[in-house]
Amino acid sequence: MPFYELTLITRNLAKPDLYKTLHRAAKTLLEHGAVIRELQSLGHRDLPHKLSAKQTKESTYSSNYFLISLYMSRDEQTTMNSVLHKDLDILKSKFVKIEPEEQIECTLDEELKPVTQRQSVQDLRQNQKVGHFTRQKIYKRVEKEWRAIPKSFPIAPMRE
Repeated sequence: MPFYELTLITRNLAKPDLYKTLHRAAKTLLEHGAVIRELQSLGHRDLPHKLSAKQTKESTYSSNYFLISLYMSRDEQTTMNSVLHKDLDILKSKFVKIEPEEQIECTLDEELKPVTQRQSVQDLRQNQKVGHFTRQKIYKRVEKEWRAIPKSFPIAPMRE
């Protein structure tokens, strides 16, 4: 089953009504074969643009945002999209498919080595490409440092 994130934007509701709306949405998801992994409230926020309620047509400028992480089959996702769209307390609902992340292997041993002994740094040094402009800057810096060193004539040894 693919992994989805469902974003719900509800009407401005009191806490008991908001609870009922979320309970109804989660129950509907579970009845259609979804496995809810996480339900997260993103808080009460201003909307990016004016939305109007479905039945009363009243304008809404701020609302509650919720994010539900879930596993669900593709067929059920399309039917759930239409079911949630018909709910009067939910202004917008959007499913976003999340691709599974690659497993990151632990490279702590590599990171604890001194910088010069790391394989990534050695690869960078071997494959290093320095452009003309960078070479000029390096040459000028070295030349400036060379001129800053005080030069003096050698002192002859004492005669006996």
